[in-house]
Amino acid sequence: MLKPRLRSFLGVMALAWGVTACGSPSSNVKKDDTKGGAKAKLDTEIPEPQVGGPGEMVKKFDLNKDKRADLFKVFVYGTKNGKRVPVLVRAEIDLNGDGKIDVRRFYTDDIKKRAEFDLDFDGRFDVIHFFDDEGNLVKKAYFMRSRNPRRPDLLKYYEVVGKKKARRSVLVRKERDDNLDGRVDYWEYWENGNLDRIGRDTDYDGSVDVWEKGGSSR
Repeated sequence: MLKPRLRSFLGVMALAWGVTACGSPSSNVKKDDTKGGAKAKLDTEIPEPQVGGPGEMVKKFDLNKDKRADLFKVFVYGTKNGKRVPVLVRAEIDLNGDGKIDVRRFYTDDIKKRAEFDLDFDGRFDVIHFFDDEGNLVKKAYFMRSRNPRRPDLLKYYEVVGKKKARRSVLVRKERDDNLDGRVDYWEYWENGNLDRIGRDTDYDGSVDVWEKGGSSR
């Protein structure tokens, strides 16, 4: 059974990405454009996240109807079919209303390229998803223990399979840095959804010392 926070997270994410796919701004949207329910109460002690920079336009959405914006769509002007139009470059979400961005999603030519998640709401992004030129997931980087943004402690690699209208990403490899020295110490190789083999670097020299047959998922 999903934990309450995870259920809430998935629900808000689904709604947020649905909203992200719709609409473009003709101008900046002001704070009073976010309308909440009749019983919603605004906590004025926590400011909205500051989103957007020079040359960017921000459209705001109030997903949980508390009269505070929690989804921010960021646009810049570009050219499409010979016309100057707003182009979505980023979407940012404050999931728990603490005034900090917990999810960021980046776009190029209307295709998602990267997504970042702060799963424990500490202001630091814990997981990054990477996508190919068609928006298919190809890699996940986890920073659950590592504090170095260039040294994830776990990487997951995916292969895109299936025909164009039914493409999906399938896990093919995991790499883990157990002692956080910047080198992989543990490998998992997956085939057809099953763990095929495991490699371990027991002396932390960067090479596999022990191979094990797979058979159980992690």
